[in-house]
Amino acid sequence: ECESGSHDCHSSASCFNSPGSFQCVCEAGYTGDGRNCTVIDVCLSNPCGANASCIQQDGSFRCSCGTGYTWNGSVCTDVNECESGSHDCHSSASCFNSPGSFQCVCEAGYTGDGRNCTDVNECESGSHDCHSSASCFNSPGSFQCVCEAGYTGDGRDCTDVNECESGSHDCHSSASCFNSPGSFQCVCEAGYTGDGRKCTDVNECVRGSHDCHSLASCFNSPGSFQCVCEAGYTGDG
Repeated sequence: ECESGSHDCHSSASCFNSPGSFQCVCEAGYTGDGRNCTVIDVCLSNPCGANASCIQQDGSFRCSCGTGYTWNGSVCTDVNECESGSHDCHSSASCFNSPGSFQCVCEAGYTGDGRNCTDVNECESGSHDCHSSASCFNSPGSFQCVCEAGYTGDGRDCTDVNECESGSHDCHSSASCFNSPGSFQCVCEAGYTGDGRKCTDVNECVRGSHDCHSLASCFNSPGSFQCVCEAGYTGDG
């Protein structure tokens, strides 16, 4: 019957002749009595394990790993995109691996979804912590605080420089120095005129701004003057 084709074996079965009869045997990968053969579902036992799809083919199977996993010969293992460099995180972002995936997080001083990160301008947004007497200078991913002229400190704490006490002022030797927040003022002393940085003696005798008696002579001196009663007169001038 096997040679003549008069058997009734299934198309996925082999026919074996015997005296006065024949036998039908399902081929590998199939189950049944030989006359009816069905494919054995080899994927039913989940031979590929977790994170993989079992694809049945010709009585056998192959394993297809899910996204973010790779086949190591027996199971699907996680691909560490952060270590392998196969991620698409921005250069100013950190990569964090997770099972079958990864996460991109912008670094401090940057904003975005991790794949696109832009610098945060703390100076413009006001999110800096510079002192009120300091200037803020933005930089990629950060900022710098610099105390203004007349102040000293790290930019986050600024204190007034007392130029009058430290001697760092440029007031004239005949001027007084008055400290002010972040600055100072120079004022010429009595008997002198000028802007405080340059002071010249006022000649009261020439100007007539003295208060000498009409019968006294006026003698100018640096920053002052002297009154002397004329001959034949007595007094303080």
